[in-house]
Amino acid sequence: MVKQKLKDCKVLVTRPKRQAKGLHEAIEKEGGEAFLLPMIELKAMKDLSALHVAFNQLENYDWLVFTSPNAVKFFFEAAENFGVKFYFYPDLKIATVGEKTKLTLEQLGYRTNFVPIQYTAEVLAENMDPEIEGKKVLIPRSAKASNEYLKVFEKRGALVETIAIYDNHPLEYSAKIMQEFMACDFDYLTFASPSAVVAFDANLKQAALRLHEEQLVCIGPTTAKAAEKLGYSVAAVANPHTVEGIVESIIKLNHHVQTT
Repeated sequence: MVKQKLKDCKVLVTRPKRQAKGLHEAIEKEGGEAFLLPMIELKAMKDLSALHVAFNQLENYDWLVFTSPNAVKFFFEAAENFGVKFYFYPDLKIATVGEKTKLTLEQLGYRTNFVPIQYTAEVLAENMDPEIEGKKVLIPRSAKASNEYLKVFEKRGALVETIAIYDNHPLEYSAKIMQEFMACDFDYLTFASPSAVVAFDANLKQAALRLHEEQLVCIGPTTAKAAEKLGYSVAAVANPHTVEGIVESIIKLNHHVQTT
């Protein structure tokens, strides 16, 4: 019989409903109990005129960069609606941050030309294309995406254009719902984006609640930084920065708890 490494553990999942399934199932596979309370919802930007301009000039770009599966989904959905045929642009290369983003791209029938060893946008910007100077890079992304990695591209001489194609909107819950959820005495709270942390913090404060013994697990350093900025202590940052990494981090934390 396979040992369930998260037996009796209660874990809060704050991802958008459509994206939560993977993490939810991975936690329960290890014997944990996952509770879903989405903190954000994702929506395409109402004004996509800048993206439509880019679609009409795709031959001018050398690279397409995607830093999340969501960016891939929203970009190619807009491209299909606009009638873009990517086989007309055989020289356009694609870079993705992480295996999940790469897999999302491949499921749509496209392949990536570059994936960094570490799944962060900064590492991608540092290592993508040794001859990047003077080349045009198009980055479709979230309206709330970090700009830190753009500085790396610019330092290397790349001509970067970013277009916000989707946004995440915070979800608000009543004090009663927050009280009911937090009364579950979670062992771990998981966050996969800075926006989710900010929305959780707002809901917690609105309900006049505070954390007790719950441990925070973040998908990556940007999310962890957002949590720390709000005054939270982060118990672990997933490595790799994936759903699987989150679960592995929880397993390690849980093992430490059980052996101390």
